[in-house]
Amino acid sequence: EGAKAKKPKAAAAAADEGEGAKAKSKKPKAAAAAADEGSKVEELPKAIVRRLVKDKLARAASGGEGAEGGAEVIVNKDAMAAFAESARIFIHYLSATANDVCKDGKRQTINAEDVFKALDEIEFPEFVEPLRTLSIGFRRNR
Repeated sequence: EGAKAKKPKAAAAAADEGEGAKAKSKKPKAAAAAADEGSKVEELPKAIVRRLVKDKLARAASGGEGAEGGAEVIVNKDAMAAFAESARIFIHYLSATANDVCKDGKRQTINAEDVFKALDEIEFPEFVEPLRTLSIGFRRNR
C-alpha cells in the first residue's frame, strides 16, 4: 500500500466528464436546473472564507489556537481566491468520497459516519474526533 490517497469513484467520474456534466443519478429539480445553467462553478461565500482565513492566521500569529484577537493579518486578493478555491475542491472531494462510502453501504443518504469514514479514506483522520465532538454538541443543541 502506498501513501497515495484513493480517488473516489464519483470524483473520478466528475473529473473524466468535466465541469458542468450531468450526473447519471436522479437530481432534485432545483439541482437539475442549476446544472442546466451551464458550466458556472459554485463559489463559497467570500466574506465567510475571508473571516475564517483571517481569524485562523491571526490566532496563529498571536501564539496558537487558544489565543484571541492577535495581530491584524493582511491577505492578498489572489491568496484569498486560492483559499476559497482550495476549500471548494476539498469539499467536493470529501463529498464525492462520502457518497462512495454511502453507496458501498447500499444507502442513498449520506450521514455523518460516511463523512468520518471519507475523512479517513482521504487521509485526514485528525479531523474525525474534533468533528465527532462538534457533531455531538450540535445534536444536543437542536
